Amino acid sequence: MIKKIELYEKNISFSCDFYCNEKLISRSKKNNKHIFSLDVCPAHVKIEIKPHKIKPLVRFNNVLVNYGLAEITPWDHMLEFEIKENFFDFYFKNILKSKQEYLKITDNELFKKIGYKQNYQKLIQDIEMRIK
Repeated sequence: MIKKIELYEKNISFSCDFYCNEKLISRSKKNNKHIFSLDVCPAHVKIEIKPHKIKPLVRFNNVLVNYGLAEITPWDHMLEFEIKENFFDFYFKNILKSKQEYLKITDNELFKKIGYKQNYQKLIQDIEMRIK
């Protein structure tokens, strides 16, 4: 479950209004890094940013996320997104889907390429034999 949302922009100080489920939760003053606590889940989050047209790096629980894969909508004046109970499962599925579409391959081919859902029993046995 997501408990912390962090925004960071290296070169620009900005201020934020953090809304969760249409309620203003907090306002932060100009800085280049902002951290917000998320106390409810699922949540509809809006973070209004001043000055406008800034696209800061976004981290959920210290994990840097991609706007597209996390389904973050970057408006000129705010970021808007949904946080679900199983956000990181949803995010991982979007990563797999994106890789599969880019490579134009089947599920099985993708899983082999990235080493996901594979049987490594023989490899484990070979490693164990070599370290004994």
